[in-house]
Amino acid sequence: MTRSRVAAVLTATAVATVLSLCRPAAAYVRYKTDSGNGFSWGQISVPITAYPDDFVQPTMTADQVGSAALDAANAWSSGENPCTYLNLVLSVSTDPTPIPAYDHRNTLVFRSTSWCQLAADGTCESDYDTMALAVTGDTANKKTGQIYDSDIEINTLDYNWADVTADASLSNDMDLQNAITHEMGHLIGLDHTCFNPLSGLPQPTDNNGQPVPDCDQASLAVQATTMYPSAMMGDTQKRTLAPDDQAGLCGIYPVDDPPQPAGGCASCATVPAPVDGLELVGFGIFAALLASGRRARRKARR
Repeated sequence: MTRSRVAAVLTATAVATVLSLCRPAAAYVRYKTDSGNGFSWGQISVPITAYPDDFVQPTMTADQVGSAALDAANAWSSGENPCTYLNLVLSVSTDPTPIPAYDHRNTLVFRSTSWCQLAADGTCESDYDTMALAVTGDTANKKTGQIYDSDIEINTLDYNWADVTADASLSNDMDLQNAITHEMGHLIGLDHTCFNPLSGLPQPTDNNGQPVPDCDQASLAVQATTMYPSAMMGDTQKRTLAPDDQAGLCGIYPVDDPPQPAGGCASCATVPAPVDGLELVGFGIFAALLASGRRARRKARR
């Protein structure tokens, strides 16, 4: 079955004066099925394979790329968040990079020759927005919301990347760990913490049942979250989870309620449903704040 994905669209808009919004602390937003069930993994450990050989920019070595991905995975794992049972287990491979698809392989890939949704034969099916720093596609059961597959793609065609913390002279580049940490939030089922009212879609609500704020009116607290949908050059703030992000991680994957072992393997994924039960896909896009003034890229959900 061809993996069905719907790309979110990011629209440039001038940022209005930031308004303070009345909003409960530690709120988060989940991808949801049409029936209202939130996306989540049905296992304790989620394996992810990174393919750094396609990262061809001189600012980072393959080892540095792998370290950025590992630190991003750890930011969402139980070792740094005692309130969760979830572990994102990253490995690095020098094998040929697979095409992101529903294939039960969770991948982190770097796109240096094209920026588009790839077909099975490697040709472009549709272009991604060139303002997008990265995209993440989650394939989930359309009824339960259980995630079966997730792939992260980093745009190394249109943007320069670096470890800004290690080398401050590269502050005009995008910080790789910053972006991967954001995308791994999508991988575990989290949506952005603000909303584009021009999308034509209903305004989503957070876990407290409150409307998600418009991106151009988001409070400073929302802008500080890892799951805020844009970043400036040199930004490293999203490397570290904000209280909202931690609330999402630990609310969906609480340490005191891990999934029951299936066949004696607590880290194994549940066998997917038949293909007609796999339809709903979340597409997370992370965009750059570019130009002479602050500009926000606002996202239309799914």
